Amino acid sequence: MRSPVNRVLFNIVSDKIEASARFYEELVGFKRLYTSDWYIVLVPEEGPALELGIIDRQSDITPSGTAGTPAGSYLTLVVENVEDSFKRAQSMNIDIIEKPTALGYGQTRMLIRDPNGLIVDISSPTQS
Repeated sequence: MRSPVNRVLFNIVSDKIEASARFYEELVGFKRLYTSDWYIVLVPEEGPALELGIIDRQSDITPSGTAGTPAGSYLTLVVENVEDSFKRAQSMNIDIIEKPTALGYGQTRMLIRDPNGLIVDISSPTQS
């Protein structure tokens, strides 16, 4: 018998959890669901369809194998209008890896790097 999934939570390991939380709050409007000195949980304004956790790299709870720079994964956030997010990213002086680019599968994507080195794909349906 399988146990059903009750939550989906992606954790970002960080040396600067407060700055990282503000990054996502300012860029795409996440709000805080939980805050402690070692862990912050963010959710979309509309509710917790996804939870984004930011955990202190030095916490005893952080798995030891995750202490390095993120590799082999990236976070995708689908927004209503990627161009708005691009303008916001520019005003925040975010490291923009790829400007919004229409891709063949119907999405327009930009790639940025968060304060922890994690690559973040911000996408929206391509406007016609």
